Amino acid sequence: MNIKLKPKKEILVFVDWFWPGYLAGGPVQSIVSLVGYLHEDFDFKIVTTNKDLNSKEPYPGIEADKWIKLELGCEAYYASNLSVAIITKLIKETKFDVVYINSFFSKFFSIIPLQTLRREKIKKPVILAPRGMLGEGALALKKWKKKIFILYSKLTSLHSNVIWHATSAQEAMEIRSVFKNPGKVSKISNLPKKLKGASNKSKVAGKLNLCFISRISEKKNLLYALRVLSRIRTGHIYFNIFGPLESTEYWNKCVEEIDKLPANIQVEYKGSVKPNELEETLSTQHFMLLPTMNENFGHSIVESLMCYCPVIISDQTPWKDLEENNAGFSISLGEPDLFVKAAERALGMDNKEYSKWSLAANKYISSRINLNEIIGQYKNLFNDPI
Repeated sequence: MNIKLKPKKEILVFVDWFWPGYLAGGPVQSIVSLVGYLHEDFDFKIVTTNKDLNSKEPYPGIEADKWIKLELGCEAYYASNLSVAIITKLIKETKFDVVYINSFFSKFFSIIPLQTLRREKIKKPVILAPRGMLGEGALALKKWKKKIFILYSKLTSLHSNVIWHATSAQEAMEIRSVFKNPGKVSKISNLPKKLKGASNKSKVAGKLNLCFISRISEKKNLLYALRVLSRIRTGHIYFNIFGPLESTEYWNKCVEEIDKLPANIQVEYKGSVKPNELEETLSTQHFMLLPTMNENFGHSIVESLMCYCPVIISDQTPWKDLEENNAGFSISLGEPDLFVKAAERALGMDNKEYSKWSLAANKYISSRINLNEIIGQYKNLFNDPI
């Protein structure tokens, strides 16, 4: 008996940067993980650029401006140039069942695709993941430019028919705060990278390996972190900064702050961490310090916790109840004194106390991310988005 298999749905994804890029951080990892977990159930077609964030050189060994199959289990179109005509051509000539947009403000990977789908009267479901861009902290950056675009979006009903993908309850609230009647909002967590990490780190009281792993940008708030550390005058803190320099002007402010730090705070900028080096990097770190202005998920936070590295973060993320679970600290940015106290608490931990917190960090995040449940939710989202 011949059994005819039901064809897989085809998902057309727009994302500014994609594998093998990694400098843009979470948005890239979100789509890489999505493809990694779901490529056997859906055919993903990724439209992206052929260069990493702020890079002038194209990815080596990858042909641009044509559809190619990737070992990740998807097809991808790496564009060397972008224009309305190119986006329109791709949308008109590519077969797809659902559109997935991985940005809110991106010109070529959100706005123009939405405009094109409307202009060409293509009636396919559109799912849009704003990726934390509608959070209060994110909207405060380039405030008026963003306000004008949101007003334009409302006046033209640009987002009136999209299905919103929020990765946390907080992000769902942010969407409803900006768009009073946004229509359907599906809350589904991001899928994390598959990591193991080291559970046998050692630590002595009075010494702390502290890391910052994120883009060097105003939103990620490295300057705030440095000002917190400037107030700690006892013990020895080795603060390792990992991440691409998104803003030279902002980095220069950070360097000025680094130069003023007391002698017991040693800082080293180590550049970006490649995805395959993350576990090894975190195996030498005791805590992560990331006073971010806003995260809808926070891949580096999740990855740190998975790798037995507790975190000191702002309360502008989904991960709120850290301290009561001995997994770290979630603190309001309006309370710098509490950030100082948290760092001092981490600094003072001996090996016995730190081991307790290290194991608790992994237990905390493992209990909050149910992979089978999340995968099932994505299947439902793509199979029946309306």
